[in-house]
Amino acid sequence: MGELWRALALILSLSSSIWASTGTDLRPDASRAVLEARVVRVYDGDTIEVDLGLGHPDILWENIRLSRYERVRLLGIDTPELSTDPAEYYARKAKSLLLRLVAHRIVRLEIVPGNERDGYGRLLAYVYVRKGDKWIFVNGELVRRGAADLLFVGTERYAEYLRELWIEAVAERRGMWGRYPGTITVADIYDEPLKYALEGVTVRARVVRVKTAWDGVYLTCERDFRFFIPKERVSSFEGSGLLGCLVAGRELTASGVLKWTPLGPVVELWGPLQIQGIEPACERGK
Repeated sequence: MGELWRALALILSLSSSIWASTGTDLRPDASRAVLEARVVRVYDGDTIEVDLGLGHPDILWENIRLSRYERVRLLGIDTPELSTDPAEYYARKAKSLLLRLVAHRIVRLEIVPGNERDGYGRLLAYVYVRKGDKWIFVNGELVRRGAADLLFVGTERYAEYLRELWIEAVAERRGMWGRYPGTITVADIYDEPLKYALEGVTVRARVVRVKTAWDGVYLTCERDFRFFIPKERVSSFEGSGLLGCLVAGRELTASGVLKWTPLGPVVELWGPLQIQGIEPACERGK
């Protein structure tokens, strides 16, 4: 048992995404993009190389120097790793999707002041590609299709927009979030904890107590499994009329990403769309 919990702790530490950001409720807009380039290589699901052309600007701003060929990391997202052996689940499909979207295409790059490069020197950008008379927001399209998780580091413009797409993808179990379809129970989680850790799951569990804490609302179920609503998301559940339905004694079926904490397994609920069912049935707002 000691080895099992050490393995779970390692998974937790390796998977921690940085959610904090200074994003607003802005929607993506290709007119904010300051650079145009041709994609010459796709490395994986979230990294490309672009050719800015012979007449590219040498300096962007604040002494951010540019080379003709830049490796670009898509801002705000994180796709499964191809570099591991074996590659992570859905890594090849994420790369394939990005290839279909941008390979050898002209793209626009939106750079956020103060968050221009990562620790590897890669240019950080929101990427847009034209399809017909519309611009596709590539970062968001990967999230929407379930090919990317969220990774917010530093200043983000579209954090809330990307989060909305992520909630929708998880709720509908798209892409990598649908590896294990169907509904599982708390007993299933404890029977195979490593199988479901960090995966998209739909869990059915009976709420035994509800606690409002400084960081959000905890819905504790059998064997200390918990659904958790972060404090910044509580208002969305209140606005939908669902919060009053989340009480002890009701059986809740909800989709999300299963994480392990020192207190046990938890599925975070970032939006009402993640809730698939409540029994006994509850009239919203009651």
